Amino acid sequence: MINPNLKGKAILITGGNSGIGSAMTEQFAEMGSKIIIHYYDKEEKATQLVRTIQESGGEAVAIYADLRQEQDIDQLMEKSIKAFGTVDALINNAAACVLDTIFDTTGETIDEHFEMNARVPVQLMNRFVLLHKEQGKKEGSIVNISTDASQKFARQISYGASKAALEAYTRSVAIEAGPHGITVNCISPGPTQTGYIDDQLERMVMPDIPMRRLGEPKDIAEAAVFFASKQARWITGQVLLVSGGHYI
Repeated sequence: MINPNLKGKAILITGGNSGIGSAMTEQFAEMGSKIIIHYYDKEEKATQLVRTIQESGGEAVAIYADLRQEQDIDQLMEKSIKAFGTVDALINNAAACVLDTIFDTTGETIDEHFEMNARVPVQLMNRFVLLHKEQGKKEGSIVNISTDASQKFARQISYGASKAALEAYTRSVAIEAGPHGITVNCISPGPTQTGYIDDQLERMVMPDIPMRRLGEPKDIAEAAVFFASKQARWITGQVLLVSGGHYI
């Protein structure tokens, strides 16, 4: 069902061609939005999503970028503007996740996480806010994707810590971007089945989920749609657990 508040809005989704990102791409397309699918790998999946959206009468483009490279961030924004004239909402979804513990973590592992999960989203938010100032836009939305385990994540200590940093940036940027009509919020998903949760892990986490089911990518996508819509126009600086009650 098309949401009149999102119809025709240009939505940039990083990592928009797989997992939760793919679900967000599909959900925003259903709302009538114009979709900019950023991808780093799985090009075929990105082009297939574009084709599916276009065949349904929607508008979408797929843009490659290695977000670790600052020039690629600039090119991603430039190509997005060239495609649709502006970017109305930024969804920071792309992330790095490698297992590490205090016994085996390295400087390289720490840097890899904080580069993708904290520095890159901040740089994208910077470009987004500057674009809105330059274009004189009165409203916009940023949605960052974290994890509900950001405050403690044994066996993934750098991933959890880098996402905690992203949540802190969310609150600070919300204060600075608010006067420009931009809301900045964060979604912290619980255990969500994107293919990585096997039967053993599901049995392990299920007792800690009051709703007694794993999350689906669409659960996260629908929360992102809400934050980008006018229904959330007076909500900013918030971190929302979308977790079925996990880690409440």
